[in-house]
Amino acid sequence: MLNRLYSVWLIAQRDWLEATSTKMFWLGALLMPVITLILAIFGMFAATLIGTSVTVGSYYVVDHSDGLGLEIRNEILRTDITNFLNVISKRQPVSEDEEILTEIREATQTTALPDLVNTCMELLEHPQPDLTTITRDTLAGRFSIWWENNKDLIVELAPEVSFARYEEILTPNLTEQELISRLKREQILGYFIIPEGFINSNENAKFVTESILKQDLSNWYESFATRVIQNKKFAESDISRETALWLLQRASFQTSKAVEPPRDSAGRTSSTPVSAGDATKEVTVWETVGEFAPAVYQYILWFLVFIGATILMTNTVEEKSTKLVEVLLSDLDSVQLMDGKLLGSALTLLTVVGLWIFLISLPIILGSNVAVSFLPQVGEFLQSGALSSIFNPLFVINFVIFFILGFAFYGYSLSALGSVCSNIREAQMMATPINLVAIVPLILMVPIALDKSGTLPTIMSYIPPFTPFVMMNIVAEVAWTNYLLILVWMTACTLGVRWLAKKIYTKGILLENKPAGIKGLVRLVGGTN
Repeated sequence: MLNRLYSVWLIAQRDWLEATSTKMFWLGALLMPVITLILAIFGMFAATLIGTSVTVGSYYVVDHSDGLGLEIRNEILRTDITNFLNVISKRQPVSEDEEILTEIREATQTTALPDLVNTCMELLEHPQPDLTTITRDTLAGRFSIWWENNKDLIVELAPEVSFARYEEILTPNLTEQELISRLKREQILGYFIIPEGFINSNENAKFVTESILKQDLSNWYESFATRVIQNKKFAESDISRETALWLLQRASFQTSKAVEPPRDSAGRTSSTPVSAGDATKEVTVWETVGEFAPAVYQYILWFLVFIGATILMTNTVEEKSTKLVEVLLSDLDSVQLMDGKLLGSALTLLTVVGLWIFLISLPIILGSNVAVSFLPQVGEFLQSGALSSIFNPLFVINFVIFFILGFAFYGYSLSALGSVCSNIREAQMMATPINLVAIVPLILMVPIALDKSGTLPTIMSYIPPFTPFVMMNIVAEVAWTNYLLILVWMTACTLGVRWLAKKIYTKGILLENKPAGIKGLVRLVGGTN
């Protein structure tokens, strides 16, 4: 028995040394976390760009209604003025020369903002105001003139104003053909068609654009159109907008966690009443992220098992095609070779994982203070306890257990298939059904994470090809009795797969021709040719 184990270890050691002694192995292993980090940073940077760098340009409105387009334009202006005055009320003007901003800021302290906005709107609302008729005797007049002549400064002070992103072309009476021509020349982002009777029906309302995948302009304009129509309907029904919004206000609940009640020196729960605020704790975004840690373990396990088993199958086919396997079988039997190669592949994978853990954790440990100074979110993450949730011992131990069982299950399966194939193409074709089965838990990873105790994950946890991956996700929700039952069942199935793989591997590794389909494999297991 010891001799057999020693032979298996020698084969495993040989495969491990052969894989890890090359420069490409270490280069690939070292570059993988670096590339992953670069891609993650690039992804966050791209997401930031997508979130902040929205489409900028002009649009046109074809209004067939009774002046609804004009009302929408004025609603947009009203919102811009409100946003700008909000900004000015909270900060000092950028220059002492801008006396008007000082006056406006002082006015926001003494006058209700809606009243101030209404006063300005009387002078600025569309159609286009005639600046020559506006007097400077009033604050609203001076501000209106300043507003029309300082668009760039307004954008600098209040980047959220609409004309920082979109600006309506006010040229009248453009035909639709002229608009299409401008679209084709990329002079406008698109144009809106407001049909007659738009207040009561959206029929024939259109947004025409060349960039059909970018809907930010359409969504933005729709929000203002909706507000104008609602105000009209409120007015017709003698209900103020404030009352309507109050009636339509949605209920909102802050997600919180119950806090463990205090205990006395004897470890008993204290009888001292606890206030409602002290009995709960608000759930942070990092705690929510920590809840998805099992799904991350599932993905990592799937990646390691699937990639490792595929590499094992490929090595088996290569050694068979080069006749190297015949040399190896002159000193040991086929079962020792199969077990040794599986163990060697597992050790290679664990070497890579260990290196990744070291490379990822070292900068966090040594440079956490530096990281916090540049990214305060890192400090929030470290203080939130999410790190302890991610590296929960239950998750780690469960990962090790089902890595062994999962890799053995798929490794033996693909080794057996590789042993009967003469080239990589044949092996890939025969492994297709197994690959399709293995992809199922990856596809269902998120639904399982959202319903860990549901019927679907419960059933899948007892189906051997899915068990290792599903158990990564639901381990915290499984009772210990069920966990042990699943563990015993998965171990038995893995041993059964090994028994079948041994039957196929023993005869198939020396076959010159691939067996004819499933029937050929069955005859091989049954001992017939």
